[in-house]
Amino acid sequence: MPSVASQIFPGEGEMARLIRGMDWAATPLGPVERWPQSLRTAVSICLGSRHPIVVWWGPERWMFYNDGYRPMLGESKHPQFLGASGRECWAEIWDVVGPMMDRVIATGEATWSEDLQLLMNRSGYLEESYFTFSYSPIRDEDGRPVGIFNACTETTARVLATRRMRTLRELTIEARSTSEAARSCTEILARNAQDIPFASIYLRDESNARLVLAAQAGLEAGTPACPESTPLDDAATSGWPLARVAATARTEHVRELASRFAGLPIAPWGVAPSEAIVLPIAQPGSAERAGVLVLGINPRRAFDDEYQGFFGLVASHVATALSNARAYQLERERAEKLAEIDRLKTTFFSNVSHEFRTPLTLILGPIEDAVRNADKTLGGDSLETVRRNAVRLLELVNTLLDFSRAEAGKLDARFAPVELGTVTSGIASSFRSVVEAAGLAFVVDCPPVSEPIYVDRTQWEKIVLNLISNAFKFTFHGEIRVELREHVDRIELAVRDTGTGIAAEHLPKIFERFHRIDGARGRSFEGSGIGLALVRDLVALHGGSVRATSAVDHGSAFVVTLPRGRAHLPADRIVISAPAAAHDAASYLVEATRRVEPLALAVTPSAVDSARVLVVDDNADMRAYLVRLLAPRWRVTAVEDGRAALDHALSDPPDLVLSDVMMPRMTGVELLQALRADPKTNTIPIVLVSARAGEEAIVDGLETGADDYLVKPFSARELVSRVTTHLELARTRRAATKAALTLARTRAALLDDLERKNKELDSFNYAVSHDLRAPLRSIDGFSRALVEDFRTMLPPEARDFLGRIRSSAQRMAELIEDLLRLSRVTRADLNRDTIDVSAIAAGVLGELQRANPERKVEIVVEPDVRAHADRQLLRITLENLLGNAWKYTAKTPVARIEFGARDGAIYVRDNGAGFDMRLAHRLFGAFQRLHSAADFPGSGIGLATAYRIIDRHGGQIWAEAEVGVGATFRFTLPASDDKTGT
Repeated sequence: MPSVASQIFPGEGEMARLIRGMDWAATPLGPVERWPQSLRTAVSICLGSRHPIVVWWGPERWMFYNDGYRPMLGESKHPQFLGASGRECWAEIWDVVGPMMDRVIATGEATWSEDLQLLMNRSGYLEESYFTFSYSPIRDEDGRPVGIFNACTETTARVLATRRMRTLRELTIEARSTSEAARSCTEILARNAQDIPFASIYLRDESNARLVLAAQAGLEAGTPACPESTPLDDAATSGWPLARVAATARTEHVRELASRFAGLPIAPWGVAPSEAIVLPIAQPGSAERAGVLVLGINPRRAFDDEYQGFFGLVASHVATALSNARAYQLERERAEKLAEIDRLKTTFFSNVSHEFRTPLTLILGPIEDAVRNADKTLGGDSLETVRRNAVRLLELVNTLLDFSRAEAGKLDARFAPVELGTVTSGIASSFRSVVEAAGLAFVVDCPPVSEPIYVDRTQWEKIVLNLISNAFKFTFHGEIRVELREHVDRIELAVRDTGTGIAAEHLPKIFERFHRIDGARGRSFEGSGIGLALVRDLVALHGGSVRATSAVDHGSAFVVTLPRGRAHLPADRIVISAPAAAHDAASYLVEATRRVEPLALAVTPSAVDSARVLVVDDNADMRAYLVRLLAPRWRVTAVEDGRAALDHALSDPPDLVLSDVMMPRMTGVELLQALRADPKTNTIPIVLVSARAGEEAIVDGLETGADDYLVKPFSARELVSRVTTHLELARTRRAATKAALTLARTRAALLDDLERKNKELDSFNYAVSHDLRAPLRSIDGFSRALVEDFRTMLPPEARDFLGRIRSSAQRMAELIEDLLRLSRVTRADLNRDTIDVSAIAAGVLGELQRANPERKVEIVVEPDVRAHADRQLLRITLENLLGNAWKYTAKTPVARIEFGARDGAIYVRDNGAGFDMRLAHRLFGAFQRLHSAADFPGSGIGLATAYRIIDRHGGQIWAEAEVGVGATFRFTLPASDDKTGT
């Protein structure tokens, strides 16, 4: 006969065979035949299911499980824990699952857990794992919970995959630099510390000689576990194999980290990682690696194929982020370079335009004047001006050509041995007369050199002349010194001055092309901005260098260094001898001579009563030319820069200012702003003259506040015409301003007189109204006495006359009271407070109802309407508005009056007689009536009083109506912090 176990535990599965073959009599459970029916049924169901199930029975939680559950135990817990204590089997997680089972037994209620993290020892270490399961009570024959039916599913793979996929998704980033990309990547990796306890990214430096730490997470930079950098040729094996991975592009698995590094992070698992992986970071389009990625391995997971694949994808995403950032960075740098080129181009054209247009103006202007003359001749100062500026143009063109050839490396230099001391002295001496004429000492200390020095004579001359010309431009007192000194391996030329100096922040840029220092004080603002850049290029052509030192207000020194010998020069450019070059200093001297003109004010004679024009320009020829054009018509004062012009204009305001835009110390725009800011000069017409051409430049000039904008070159007739126009407009404006002031004074006087008379009228109204009340009281009193005391003696007609007298006296009293109230409204002080307007409205309507008990009026008062106003005056306003509504609903069959607040205004609405909106402009005037006195009696003062009260509060009042439908009066008052209808 088959055993009970074979009958209730059939099947060919491993667990069914084990349970059938086990000697249960030797266990605390006893033979199967004595098991409770509930246990046999639960174990039978467990074995018959393909879903992982375990049955926990009795106080010891003896375990019965099926084939689906067996893999969850691992090799170390099966089969010895079949029928054994679950507490012993899962001791490492019992603090979590034990209380859950106890609660099920105690309450008899099932539980449900989803993706619960459990650190289980199934493979010889505590392993991160996740389970979704339920605990359901198993009841015995008496209905008591004695066991637990546990259906469970391991979700570890899904939880890990979801977590890792989220990290990979977040690694799809956009960054503007590789450093930003590295930081963003490590920040994202730090959010998944379960899989990546620590991470560090190393990138090649610009020299391609080292790997430098770009970002890290979970490690402290500068420690052995996270070095700041490492050489790419490092062969050390004690730390990370960073250099080897970068060189071989092969991933390396590093074990036994505790023996290599101290201070590794223990979060989030409570134990430091023992393993890490070092991966190469690819660099698209290059065989070299961009860097190296170090990733710590989770100490609670085996580093299986899926884990390795995840780290490979992390490295790929990091490489992509760095590559995209590098591409963006390169594109941005390219865009910045293009923008810099565009800026330099714009600066170049702006400078050159200015430098060309000024001499062109001074050439074309005198020539046009000569053409208009009968003899068509040009001579004297005009001829000299044309010559100087033609030379200036030639110098500009030559400098630009030299600079462009130097930039392109196409200067045809020929280096010949010369006695540099004598040559340099001869070049420098050509400046002596000009420098000394300016009151400066000029020292040339260039002794003979012991051996010939190889230079291109023409280019050396340009170097010396440019440096001396630059020194002269910025030196006003003291001396200019030119020195030549020999050293063992070099020759040094120094040009020193005691000029205005260069600020420290500008000194590094002084040799950059087109660099100009705004606001620098010099003899002129003119210059293309390429003189010192040309010096740098010409010196470099000689294999030398140039440097500058300077201190503001103490002067500058420019030092040119040339190597001795000729080994540093191209062999095909060396000649044994060269003819001595004639000094080409004419253009430099012409420019310098123009700068020597005294900077004092130059006032030209003209009619004493004519308008005064202030001319401002740093170019001496231009100043002289403008004075020549304007002096025959007006008194002209000429100054050299904006600062001098401002001082002159503030001390003695001119009638018009004609100013250049680009000037030292203070530009024309800065001068304009300063003049506009001062009340003494803010109405003076200002005409700006500039070399910037085009519609945009003109609009910009006018938007600065200038009255006109003149572009060089301009004709003499155009200049004179514009100055004439603006002087005439200024004269007209002054006359209009004077008339306006006179009118304003007259108007103010009239207003004062009107205010005085208005106050007198108010006083008269008050006095008259007050004085009329006494006789009216007598009339009313005596007429009432006649009616009451002699009623029986008087005939009916007399009684009727007395009644009419009393009625007229009462109406007269009401009118006087209204007049007094209107006068008091004008005189009374405002005592503002936050008041309950609804309560006042309800009180006024209550009084009206009590005075007219026969009237049936539907009254609606919205509660809690508040306003900030004078309580007494606001009550008068409501008495007039609500009384008005009460009066004009007298003939309405079903009268209705509403009070409330809406859309920021307080309103009074009625369904009475209304009025014609075409007459609304008369509504708030004193003694104005829109209905006949026979239909609706009244004084015509009530609404005027309401208007004055609201107006005194700074509010507004208005009305809307329709004849036969009703009227709505609305008013606003200054709002308070309380709930308000205004």
